[in-house]
Amino acid sequence: MLKTTLFVIAACLIFIIWLELSLKVSRYLRTNRKLEIILYTTVLAIVIVLTTLWSTGLMGLWRNGISYIAYSANDYTNSNGHLIEGNHSISVDLSDLESNVGKDLYNDGTHRIYVSNVINVGNINSGGYSIGFRASGQYSLNKATLISGVRHATIDNNTFASHMTAKMTAEYNGKVYNCSEKATSGLHYQDGDHFSFYVFPSEAYENKEISLNEKGTLQLTVTNLYENIWSKI
Repeated sequence: MLKTTLFVIAACLIFIIWLELSLKVSRYLRTNRKLEIILYTTVLAIVIVLTTLWSTGLMGLWRNGISYIAYSANDYTNSNGHLIEGNHSISVDLSDLESNVGKDLYNDGTHRIYVSNVINVGNINSGGYSIGFRASGQYSLNKATLISGVRHATIDNNTFASHMTAKMTAEYNGKVYNCSEKATSGLHYQDGDHFSFYVFPSEAYENKEISLNEKGTLQLTVTNLYENIWSKI
């Protein structure tokens, strides 16, 4: 109750100050016709520009990037999306985890997937080693594309879903491990998303094949990347 009362009082004070300033400006402008015309013309131009940006979608594109296109199911279709063939590999130095950040898993000059983090939480129960990838694409009012380990799809024009399509294996000390999904993001970045895997299965830690203090280099191979394509209807 007290907060509401204070808010009302503050709003009233702001309105009174705004009204007083408006009256002073109005009286001043009446004595300076040229300045009045310039001011009104400027305000009108700003209103026209903002209205144009909003109505054409440029405002939404500028504010939200690729997600603006993806979430506009009535204006864009994602029916042309498809899996990317081939294996994509990188080496990861476990003796210096930070040195792996920025390595490209995929880069065709337009779309890029790179290592955003390699983490060792120091606890087997929390997953041990994991790796995260950041995917970036391109977007405009006509079309948007994103190659990622995640497929983003609109269902029934009102529900948006994201799920991992990518699969990853880790080769280390002569043995190949299947990596499990850790997390996926929606289109939380202006130009893309993020996805991550646990590097080693829990059995590898339990069987003492892998410790939490590895110093070698492992080879990661990712398949089933997905090209998300949103085209204007």
